Order: sequence, then structure tokens, then C-alpha cells
Amino acid sequence: MFDGQPRHAHHARLVGREDAGGGLVCHDLQPEPGVDATYRSPGQYVSLALAGKRTYFALASEPGAATWEVLVRPGGEVVDALLALPLGATVALSAALGEGFPVAEAEGRRLFLLATGSGLAALRPVLKARVRGGLAPSTELFVGVRTPDEVPLQAELRELRERGLAVTVCCSRDTKGDPGVTSGYVQDALLRRAAARPEELQGAMVFAAGVTAMIERLRRVAEELHIAEADVRTNY
Repeated sequence: MFDGQPRHAHHARLVGREDAGGGLVCHDLQPEPGVDATYRSPGQYVSLALAGKRTYFALASEPGAATWEVLVRPGGEVVDALLALPLGATVALSAALGEGFPVAEAEGRRLFLLATGSGLAALRPVLKARVRGGLAPSTELFVGVRTPDEVPLQAELRELRERGLAVTVCCSRDTKGDPGVTSGYVQDALLRRAAARPEELQGAMVFAAGVTAMIERLRRVAEELHIAEADVRTNY
């Protein structure tokens, strides 16, 4: 997925940290001057180097924002080291990496966004751009978690619904009786959506972020979704 050895010649200052819900923590990083310009497209990611290790994180803020936001789940040497840093500390990081999502190709088309776990971070700037561009009614988000307790960014998801964007939360293990969620995997929920209203998926695009198995299955069932396999896109 992430090949090559990115250089960590750049630095950023940790300027904020807050609970994002669902077991995730949002960190605000202020990159040194010039590095912020490397973030040009929603879906790009960055490599952080801490504790002698490196890990990749999707950038959850929009291009042009004052800080780079990354959502992390506790566990692993790099994440645990990041969580232990005090505000104001310096972090070694790469420039923004990858091509991101082809947001321009999706303009004027219905867009389905599928995320599992922390993959929602990569799609967050796409969602904001679609809402800002008046495209909320032609955008649908499917979020995959194990249980309702793991749903991150719940306040933001409520706001998206209020702005007219359809949000479906899929729980793979236990819905815990929550009427606001559905059982199963995000790819299966989209297949049910395609079976119910196939005309709305014709000519649409899918942006997916999360586990490899989900993305691979989406590509295998693209014909059933009435979507060209080439229109199932990831951020790498």
C-alpha cells in the first residue's frame, strides 16, 4: 500500500489534541512553512516518525487548513509515542504523500463514500468539500464499525445529515439494538442500495478508505453495483 521510504526532513508542532469518539483521538499538527503546500488533494496522507519507527496517517483536515489533523487509535509504538507528547512538542514528518481522491472527476456525479474504522479520516475532507459545493444531496456515506460504540465524529455525522447528506452506519458485530444503525458490512449495504435503486448508481463513483478486503470486494462486485470498476477509487 505505502511503498518507498519517505524522508522525514520536515517538522511540525503538536498544537492540539482532542477525543474524536469511537476510540479515536484527533491531533492537530502545524507543519513548518512550505510543507503545508504539499497537501493539495483530499485523501493524501503523511508519515510520522517517532520512537524510532514510522507510521502513515490520512490527513483528516482539508487542503489549505492552518493545521494538519490526524486521527489515531491507541496502540502501536508511533501512536503511543504521539499520545504521550505534550502540546508544543515537535514531530518529524514527511511531506504530504499520494495522489488523494480524484474529487474533480466526481463533480456532477453521484458519489458513494465507504469507510471502515479510521478510514473515515481520509474521506472527511471529501465530505466537507462536497457539502461546501452544494453536493450533499448527491453524496452518500457508509461508515463501517464493529459496534455503535466505535462510531467516530458523531457530531459531524449528525451535521452532515442535517445538511442533506445520507449517512449509513454499518455494524459488523452487534448493533446493540440501536435503531440508527444497520447490521453487516459497508460493501453489503451498498449492494442492497444498488438492488433497491439501481438507476441511482449508474454513472456514479465510489471512494473507499479502510481495510483492503472491503476495497477488493467493491471492485469485484462493481458490475452488480452498476458502476465501472475503474470508478471504484482509493486514495493511494
